[in-house]
Order: sequence, then structure tokens, then C-alpha cells
Amino acid sequence: MARVKGILEDLYGRLDDNFTICHRGKTTFTRPAHIRQPHRLSRKQLLIRERQSHNNALWRALKESGHVYFEADKPAYNHFMAINMHSPVPYIPKHQYRSGNALLLPQMVISDGPLPSVSYQLDEVNGQPALLTDLTKKEVQKTTLLLFVLRQKVITCQNSADQFYLSIQVEPLSTSNFTTIPSTANQSKSGILALVGPRFADPMLGFGIVRVKNGHASPQRVVTHCTYYEQYTTEEALQIAAKSYGGLTGADRDASL
Repeated sequence: MARVKGILEDLYGRLDDNFTICHRGKTTFTRPAHIRQPHRLSRKQLLIRERQSHNNALWRALKESGHVYFEADKPAYNHFMAINMHSPVPYIPKHQYRSGNALLLPQMVISDGPLPSVSYQLDEVNGQPALLTDLTKKEVQKTTLLLFVLRQKVITCQNSADQFYLSIQVEPLSTSNFTTIPSTANQSKSGILALVGPRFADPMLGFGIVRVKNGHASPQRVVTHCTYYEQYTTEEALQIAAKSYGGLTGADRDASL
């Protein structure tokens, strides 16, 4: 890094393709225009990079849906990245991230706010696939409910790795969408509601119901039968991803042999 005084204090921009002029307080300095990452990574560095890269892909898919509900004392993007730090980490080669690929992960956080969360699980009702909730008709009538439908799309390629994408669609819900389930001894509420239909058995779909009212939302996570992501969480997947970044560093490389 080079510091410059006097004549360049009012300048901004690049000196050439390799350096950028920056200002911090009263100091003007140059720095590399592009961050150059190390070619080899430790396992920990690879895990951090893969989680960050994949969460970025998930964020883009969520933004494209037009429904982003994250409330905190930080920007929505920062909150999304922080709150999704505990999802499974898929190991994906660098070139696949350049295609914007994203995987449907169980327990992905799709909203966060102060409203009471909606409880739901994939189940069956009278032998039919269903999303069983703890909602009542009165609750549905009092607030806005949005069904998030996440679809894992996979394109199989003969001479290269699969291309996979995540699309998110959002549907408003009303009492007409639900089927009333009679109460049982295990249920604390009578007349709870379920969404019923064949799509709730689809192994490439995920679901979440978000409560929205007066600009606020409930904290919700995805439920899914999808296991496609699991092939990207193996040791083999880790090694393939590491190779795309130049391989693991010495100790981690030797431990994997």
C-alpha cells in the first residue's frame, strides 16, 4: 500500500488496472483494485468460503421473489447472512457458483421479525400429503399469511456437472386454502388447519408460511423432503470443491489422503 500527500488528495479512481486511489480521513492511499485470494485453503477457510458463497446465492433467489422480511438492527442482507450460518454447508466447485447455482436446504431461514411464528410440518391428512399447521381460522382472518414455495431445479449435463437452481414463489393464503383438521388428544388447539395436496410430497419442493402484519413478519424456516443437497456435503464433494480453488493447504491436504 502506498500513501500519497498533497497533490492527489482530491483525486478518486484508479491509477491503472491494478491500483485504486482511496481516502480515509485526511490520508490518501492506493490499494490493489482486485482482492487476490490465496490459491490453497485450509478446511476451515473452505467451509467459510463455501457457506458465504452459497448463502449469497440463496439471498439472490430470495430477493428475486420480491418478498424479503428481515428485521434487525442491521441491513436485511447482513441479518440474512448471519442468521443462516447454521444451515448445512454444501461444497460446490467455484465454476458452478459463477452460474448462480443454489441448493434447497432444510431449515433455511426465509424471514425474521417480531410476530409470533407459525408452526408447521410436512405430514399426511387422511392419506393425502399435507403441510400441517398450528393455525386456526380466526388467526388466518386476522393477519396476512404468505406461502413460500421453494423449488429445486436440476439440469443434468452429460459431459459436465449438474446445473441446479433455486426458485422461490410466494402465494397469499386465505381460509379457503386450508382444510380443517379435527382436534385430537395431542393437539392444544381445536380446528387447526392444514394445506393439502400432492405438491407437499414433492421431493424437490420446500415450504414456509410467513405471517405479515403492519410491515412486520414472523421468524420462519423451510421444511422440505428434498435431499438433493446431501451429495454436496460429502468428503468427496469437499475435495472436488477444494481442487477448484487450488487444493487444500499442507496439513489438511495430507489428512485427506
